Amino acid sequence: MLRLINRRWGRVVPVFVAGAGLLLGSAAPALAADEEELTAVARPDGSSRTLMLGGKATVVRGLEMTVDGGQVVPAFSLGFAGALPADDDYTSQAWRDSGVGNLTAVQWTLDRGFPSSDRATLIADAGVKVPAGASTATVDQLLRMGTQAALWHSTNRVTLNPWRAGAGLGNENEYAVIKKVYDFLIREGSRTEPRREVTFEEGSFNDAPVLSVHAPGGELDLKIEDGYAVTDSRYSGGTWLITEVVNGGGFPFILSTKAGVPTKVTVSAPHAITPGVVFTADGTQPITPAVGYGEPVTATFTKQYTVTTTTPQPSPPPGGGSPSATPSASPTATVPGDADGDDNGGGSLPITGAPTGAVLGGGLLLLVAGAVLVLLVRRRRMHFTS
Repeated sequence: MLRLINRRWGRVVPVFVAGAGLLLGSAAPALAADEEELTAVARPDGSSRTLMLGGKATVVRGLEMTVDGGQVVPAFSLGFAGALPADDDYTSQAWRDSGVGNLTAVQWTLDRGFPSSDRATLIADAGVKVPAGASTATVDQLLRMGTQAALWHSTNRVTLNPWRAGAGLGNENEYAVIKKVYDFLIREGSRTEPRREVTFEEGSFNDAPVLSVHAPGGELDLKIEDGYAVTDSRYSGGTWLITEVVNGGGFPFILSTKAGVPTKVTVSAPHAITPGVVFTADGTQPITPAVGYGEPVTATFTKQYTVTTTTPQPSPPPGGGSPSATPSASPTATVPGDADGDDNGGGSLPITGAPTGAVLGGGLLLLVAGAVLVLLVRRRRMHFTS
């Protein structure tokens, strides 16, 4: 599924407008620096792979961390230099205090890499050819190594070089999986710092989303009752439904379906702590969990918006064709003209697409208008005589 991230809509606005809507389940957005400190103990997990990094064969070791509560989760290094953790005590840090650079790109890589992203999706998106006979565990390690190399590209600008015979890099076909994932993930995007709760923020300036979401990282569950979230046609080529959102994303417009019945927007995350939360320890590499942990979090925003009697259209899927049916965020209200409730996903911002017929028609109209204008100018040519 293609997601178009419009940075205009994804920008976080540090002003919370209270009182216009009813917020259930959370308070105003808190800064990450104000959140309670987390602790962990980190160490190598026993796995390793030799990669050609910056022109040098380098042994890369997998990491794990024992977090609050005793759960053990896999981890990623966020610093190419520095000592590996060896049962070192780590504490969480706000991004601005962590000393790690380029974290907005790091967050994008974590969300799109493995294991945050579905393995089949990443394999398809990166154009990976899985080696014949490779076990699931082997493929997972290769995908994770590709993600780790891409993270170091963001934090330290370290390059993963191609496979080289005689360098101890292992099977060439397996190394090709790592390189494919790395090449895909270094096309850096941008995501905001994850929070440990879900909060909402109403727009406070022209062209701001009417509602923005601050939440843990990764995919979030979005449910909209008695209304729709839609794109801004000025930037998306049409008014399309939005059915997915990520941390830092927002909704350009929200429409209610019934007068006197407020629209309810509910956003949920399966875990409060997600990849992108930075942990540091003196003298060792900064790390982040590779998977989420902790309790689920959710919040609901309720407000009466402008009432619509028209059903917004689902976004056209990539390559054209009919939109897929039964979205996760179909409104519960029945709206005139919505016979079957068909809908489709959007992104942290929406999946968008311009209606082809409208574009072609507009272009033809401009051509005709131009031809008429030229003809009129030629006929009205003026002559001066003395």
